[in-house]
Amino acid sequence: MIAHGFKHVPSLKICARPGCETSVKKATAKYCSISCCAMDPVRQERLRRQARRAPIVPLAHQLSIMFQVHPDMEASLDERTLGRDDIPAGLQRLRAV
Repeated sequence: MIAHGFKHVPSLKICARPGCETSVKKATAKYCSISCCAMDPVRQERLRRQARRAPIVPLAHQLSIMFQVHPDMEASLDERTLGRDDIPAGLQRLRAV
């Protein structure tokens, strides 16, 4: 970014892992590499605490899905469609005779 003729040089960020003095490659990055991210003891402890906080419950135990099925599904459908036309009244004239 250039402001008033001077070029603004962004300050170099240093990797967040203790003991690593390497600068990060992007302005939004926190670590210099994936391996530094994986080795960071502060991050590992935070993830460990987060995992202990909420137990993992299988999805089958979280949701209660109940389906009511009529013993004779065909008869149930016939009862519901009784009185309905297969062809809507407006399209009756288009029916092949």
